[in-house]
Amino acid sequence: MYFPDARAPDTPFLGLPVKGAAEYGTRQRPVEELRPQFEAVLHDPTVIEFGWQQYTPYDPGSFDICHIWVRTIEEPPAATVRDLWLVDGGCPSLGDIYGPNREHYRGQNRSRFERVMGLHDALEGGGFDDVLRQAFGDPTAVVVRRDGIHVAPCDHD
Repeated sequence: MYFPDARAPDTPFLGLPVKGAAEYGTRQRPVEELRPQFEAVLHDPTVIEFGWQQYTPYDPGSFDICHIWVRTIEEPPAATVRDLWLVDGGCPSLGDIYGPNREHYRGQNRSRFERVMGLHDALEGGGFDDVLRQAFGDPTAVVVRRDGIHVAPCDHD
């Protein structure tokens, strides 16, 4: 979507004000709108951890949330974060959708799959870029567990 004059309302993220519009006119949303999707995955008893990378790619005018992943209790211990990316068939325990209109689900728990993909879509949609960059930095790898959030610099080359 393109919103050329969209501005974020004066909403706080962890006590910090958020103002302005993201690049390319994506309407920025307050962090509270991310809470339902975030907590649905965070409080799922089968999810151990999840995370993503966020960085400004080679075009300095853009910011990206990518490489979103989820580790469930069903994943093999040797699975790497790259094995768990939510693209290209990552996180096998979640299953997948297929069909001409992506109407068929193949897996064990469709509601868990939909909760995780809801968070995935919210993060990748661009509407929370400003608050995520302000909260966690750039370039950063973010890992979320029930006991806290760990951030570390990442190399996106």
